[in-house]
Amino acid sequence: MGIYDREYARRDGGRGSAPGRRVARVSALSVNTWLIIVNVAIHLLANTVLYPWLYEVGHFSTKMGFQQLEVWRLVSFQFLHSSSTIWHLFFNMFGLFVFGGLVEQYLGRKKYLAFYLVCGIFGGLAYLLLNLLGQIPGLALPGVLFNNPATWLVGASAGVFGVIMACAFIAPDTIVQLIFPPIPLRMKWFAYGYVALAAVNLLAGGANAGGDAAHLGGAAAGYFFIRNSHLLRDFFDVMKDSRREGGAPRPSRHRRSDDEVGRVLAKVRQEGLGSLTEREKRILQRETEAKRSGR
Repeated sequence: MGIYDREYARRDGGRGSAPGRRVARVSALSVNTWLIIVNVAIHLLANTVLYPWLYEVGHFSTKMGFQQLEVWRLVSFQFLHSSSTIWHLFFNMFGLFVFGGLVEQYLGRKKYLAFYLVCGIFGGLAYLLLNLLGQIPGLALPGVLFNNPATWLVGASAGVFGVIMACAFIAPDTIVQLIFPPIPLRMKWFAYGYVALAAVNLLAGGANAGGDAAHLGGAAAGYFFIRNSHLLRDFFDVMKDSRREGGAPRPSRHRRSDDEVGRVLAKVRQEGLGSLTEREKRILQRETEAKRSGR
């Protein structure tokens, strides 16, 4: 049993804590669930009362996102899906449903949302790079280099690819049961194979070159940031730099150690195990040894 599974590690959220119960009600839905809900809701709005305006202001393209400097489109395109078929939305949300929870549990709520959006942003940047290369006269590269700067990019696929790559790192030997073909496959081989298919399709000149480039960009970001998740800490910080928290003065020796342990445990619940510094890990280790010795 790990130190985070012990009773003292759950004491702040116990039944005797009224604030803990309030937080539990507010946090009943995971960030991953909210992402699915928001994507579905936006799809319904984009194809009914807000059609076609939402697509026009939310899609990403080289012309609007780069040349016109409408940088919000690197985020907004991730919540729009093809209006011509429901399957684009369905498969992306199914991927989040199957794989997203594991990554959120590993990173924590806030860092998971940052991770997902960053993977999508890198997908948009990879799409942009492919389009810019396609506009260089005489440039000969494998595959299709589309040269229309007004070509749209929409969809959550880049973020989903990043999530799948994260799963390959977190639980590489977990068995994934494929639907077609109906065979079991280790998570790492499933993830890397999925990315390889996108790369082959891009190099072979598939019809969805821009989408495949976005998939590869999201996968590359997922591979990198799941191994360097500390870089996600400041994604939502506007008025402060959370990295300074690690350099704050040490608490007075007269302060009770329980305060320190409580702070670290609160951080685990909010940001996940991967957010802990070496000093914070030592604090929990000392608490574990104290519990074992009966102190």
